[in-house]
Amino acid sequence: MSREPEELVIYELHPRSLSAGFAGESRPRCVHRFGYHLGDGRRVGDFREFSQKPGRKPLCNKDDERWSEPHELYGANVRDLDLALMSDRLERAVRQIHTEHLQLVSSRTLKAALIVPSLTPTPILEVVLRVLFQNYAQPPTITLLTTPVLSCLSAGLRSALVVEIGWEETVVTAVGEHKIVAERRTVKGGKLLAKEMASLLQTAGGGENIDLAFTENVIRRTAWCKPRITHDAHEPEDTIIHIPAPTDTSTNLPIPFSQLAQPAERAFFQPSTDDHDLPLPELMFNTLLTLPVDLRALCMSRLVLTGPHSNIPGLKPRLLAELSQFIDKRGWDVVESYGKAAKPLPQRLLERVANAPPVTSTDANGGIPISERPHDDLADRLSQQVLHSTTKDREKVVKGVVRGVETLGAWSGSSLMASLRVKGKGEVEREEFLRDPGQALSPVGSL
Repeated sequence: MSREPEELVIYELHPRSLSAGFAGESRPRCVHRFGYHLGDGRRVGDFREFSQKPGRKPLCNKDDERWSEPHELYGANVRDLDLALMSDRLERAVRQIHTEHLQLVSSRTLKAALIVPSLTPTPILEVVLRVLFQNYAQPPTITLLTTPVLSCLSAGLRSALVVEIGWEETVVTAVGEHKIVAERRTVKGGKLLAKEMASLLQTAGGGENIDLAFTENVIRRTAWCKPRITHDAHEPEDTIIHIPAPTDTSTNLPIPFSQLAQPAERAFFQPSTDDHDLPLPELMFNTLLTLPVDLRALCMSRLVLTGPHSNIPGLKPRLLAELSQFIDKRGWDVVESYGKAAKPLPQRLLERVANAPPVTSTDANGGIPISERPHDDLADRLSQQVLHSTTKDREKVVKGVVRGVETLGAWSGSSLMASLRVKGKGEVEREEFLRDPGQALSPVGSL
């Protein structure tokens, strides 16, 4: 008697959206974006949103915290977050996803997997798990998965440097053999990009406030990134782009096409002296600098760019070019400047430097002590034959060069892993979580 394959529901949580679908599919069946749906946070019979004219609707300034609050489920700062309100918004979104898109029935009990960004705050994780466990689907277990590892998996890699451009921050994660090895963060993310684009639109519109929905629409359609500046770069002729007005009372916004690249330039590449506000190329270089030599050679040839704001035209080639410039300028020395303490390297270290000239010796031993002489274990003929026979049919591994790799995203990686029935490391049982949430989340605290 054949048994039907067990289905698994996959949820992907972001600060501004919730995606859901079934394992084995190439993409999620729905993406619920908070603040963009008609029924999001609105009661039945509440038509105040449609009774006001668009031109008279008050808009907040981009520097105000209320500018992006309706479009966010949670933020990086959870001290002032209303967890009860977040639970209600998330519960309504999950109910709408189950009934309209997934069409789940209460008689079937399916397992679930939850994709979360790395280092998600524990209060946020506890609220999300409680909502998923207490809905009418009631999954017996939920597997917790992280975004960097799944992005690496969907790219067909075991080791990579994953650059995730999120909403409030950008996270650079070094993954080695499907395990997170190093991680660094910066506040340069999508929210800063939206504020820079809103400033550009306000300048063109005479200082009128611009809402976040209109700003993101302009970013999605017109934003781009300039290539790295070279001496022989040719500047094309600038054209004027007329962006439709956000309201009926205002006129179109004339903006030169070259200025539409300034928000990405300021948001991702503007130099800074603070460690939490580093530009993306420098953050990538610092992450690679902390890795061992063998893993660094693999990760720098497998740069994976993901996130909701990673599809800006020209952003990925610019990051690769800036990273190559960093490597050529500084090398892999942890000390940026020795000052007056600079001195030549020892003889045994000098021979390992790739750009150093070959060392000439006058006698047979080169005047080098035995402890500092380079030893070659493959000098004899038998060892060379064994090495040749073992590496004859092996594919050549690309490493040591800056190279980018495309990925299908974290959701596709989770769908592939779940369809192959790979058991996750962090699984939360429903009964154990409802009895003691802190004890149930303690084994997965390092995810």
